[in-house]
Amino acid sequence: MLNQLSAYLTNKFGKGFSVTNLKQMRQFYMIYSHDKIGQTLSDQFKGLSSVEPERKFVLSWSHYLQLMRITNVNERHFYEIEAMKNGWSLSELKRQFDSSLYERLALSKDKKAVARLAAEGQVVESPQDLIKDPYILEFLGLPELPEYSETELESKIIDNLQKFLLELGTGFAFVGRQVRFTFDEEHFRVDLVFFNRLLRCFVLFERLNYQRRIIQLA
Repeated sequence: MLNQLSAYLTNKFGKGFSVTNLKQMRQFYMIYSHDKIGQTLSDQFKGLSSVEPERKFVLSWSHYLQLMRITNVNERHFYEIEAMKNGWSLSELKRQFDSSLYERLALSKDKKAVARLAAEGQVVESPQDLIKDPYILEFLGLPELPEYSETELESKIIDNLQKFLLELGTGFAFVGRQVRFTFDEEHFRVDLVFFNRLLRCFVLFERLNYQRRIIQLA
């Protein structure tokens, strides 16, 4: 049946209607025809394609192919919301899923807060909500060693600064490396300095213990 339909649609409309594509379209309908997402979030994306007033489709087809692989509805909603809110590319969506962002956040929350993740995504209500724990820094490409040189670690982070900012959390901007500070008439340098626009404060990263953590939040 699908073979015949594929041939008919291809003959009538051209490319894009292979049997594989038709199976994916059917899967999309089966998953999303009754799938709803929070009205509050949908209001942010007015004028975009929808099947119901409260259900907007903002992401690319490739994004939804990735999302359809997530069987947990709450988890799928979370990644869809975060991808929309943060403008994740497909590769970033895959990376955040592979690094188990949903599980990392859900582990530190109660049942009501976990349900809220699925309805609204990550909601910032306290400084702790801005910081991921633990960090997953596989994109730096460093080998798994018990310790790293400070220079090598800093250089790798700077080389991958955009990805590192996304991994840090929400609202971070890069200020500089080896930034000089003066406190109580003492001068010292901090490895990496960021500013968080939501907290309205600087966030300092200083290497304190190689074995326990690569990066320590100060």
